Amino acid sequence: MESSSGTPRKWAWHVSHGLVFAGDNRVVYPRLPLAKYHSASVVATHDASLSEPDLGALPRGAVSESDSSGDGMQVPVAESFESTKQDVTPVDQPETAAPKVASAGAAKTKEALSCKPPFTPLDFKIPDDLFQKAKNAPEGTPESWWSYNLYRGPTTAGNPKVKVHYSKTMHTTERVLQQYFMNEKILGFDLEWASDAKPNQGARRNVSLVQIASPSRIGLFHIAMYPKHSELVAPSLKKIMEDPDVTKVGVWIKGDCTKLRNYLGIEARSIFELSHLYRLIKYTTGELGMVSKKLVRMGIQVEDCLQLPLFKGLDVRASDWSRPLKMEQIIYSASDAYASLQLYHVLDHQRQSLDPTPPMPYHADLNLPIRLADKVILPAEAEDELEVKDESDLAAPESAAALAKYLNSTDMKSSVNVEEEDPAEQLSLTKETVTESIATTDTTTTVVTSVATTRSTVTRKRQKDPAVPKDPRRPQRPPRH
Repeated sequence: MESSSGTPRKWAWHVSHGLVFAGDNRVVYPRLPLAKYHSASVVATHDASLSEPDLGALPRGAVSESDSSGDGMQVPVAESFESTKQDVTPVDQPETAAPKVASAGAAKTKEALSCKPPFTPLDFKIPDDLFQKAKNAPEGTPESWWSYNLYRGPTTAGNPKVKVHYSKTMHTTERVLQQYFMNEKILGFDLEWASDAKPNQGARRNVSLVQIASPSRIGLFHIAMYPKHSELVAPSLKKIMEDPDVTKVGVWIKGDCTKLRNYLGIEARSIFELSHLYRLIKYTTGELGMVSKKLVRMGIQVEDCLQLPLFKGLDVRASDWSRPLKMEQIIYSASDAYASLQLYHVLDHQRQSLDPTPPMPYHADLNLPIRLADKVILPAEAEDELEVKDESDLAAPESAAALAKYLNSTDMKSSVNVEEEDPAEQLSLTKETVTESIATTDTTTTVVTSVATTRSTVTRKRQKDPAVPKDPRRPQRPPRH
């Protein structure tokens, strides 16, 4: 075959690209161990003239060339290349890299077996054996998902599990908050609401469930289930959310706190958007243009930083939050709040390990730009807030039966404590209500009686003594004629 210029064109079989066409002196050939395929004379000829293209460097049978015939190229001879392909080294890699191809699968398996959970400074961590079991579980099975239920407390305390407190009244909510959450300085936070809620449908539809997480406990406060005439805002919840010394962390947290303000009258302060910290850690040493306030979905952050996929199910987000929670809803909502807390501490630890170390992003309610290391500040920009939380990247179950088994397991159910009204607490509340009502009635009766007595006394005195001045506030009767 000849080119348009009349010069013969050469073909060469490249192990990475197949047939390669080029003009004279421009053909690139793979560097192969010549002695393995050719005689000593061929090797000597090649070594003596490195500047000339040498088709002898190709595996025998791959290409056959005959310049003397004038054809420039003969049809490649059909010969199996399987016996030699593992010994061929790509042009741009050293020969020592070839054995890694054959053992890549084994290396990946070995890595999965030896991997450890990401470091967290919290006392509650995932034990190595539970983490390896999750990493080695078949993809899509419940055993492969990240969950709060994987975490265990210190061995000195008996390796306790993370406890979930599910409250369906304002008074149990107040008790749980007072008992377990008032002394925490950093809390995971999230909300759930009816997927079809309209702005005019009130708090029970638009702020159905409030989730708060500490390292050892998760509180699920089901406002939609509070009794009909109950107050919806527990005093301790309002105090925590409005306390500037308590940092509340989450994803899309400004949107959640806007709902708190609009429907419960809670002005949340010191709220922290995890997406800001995630982007700062991920891109501060490379693509600075990616450091921004654009949101990153919870599922992406969990799988990237906590190294396991976060499961939420396909229809849990759109389920009915106005009725008592099912186990899958409890796992879904509790995992959200607890993942937020763990992500904050894992990401902050990674931030502190950077050199130079960038400062922490400001609280989201301050609306300040993200800072980089060495006093470099990104320009302020509008946040890319979403109307709904996009969870399209979350892990989905491959088997409904496996999911049901996972949700109904004793291990999972043992972590959930449904808070019930204490009879003594109910009696105390009833007494306080009755006492307040009686006190209010007595005060009203006293005021009315006092006014009536005063008026009666003035009337009697006026009848006895005409000099007693009349009450100027009362209209005077005109004289009779």
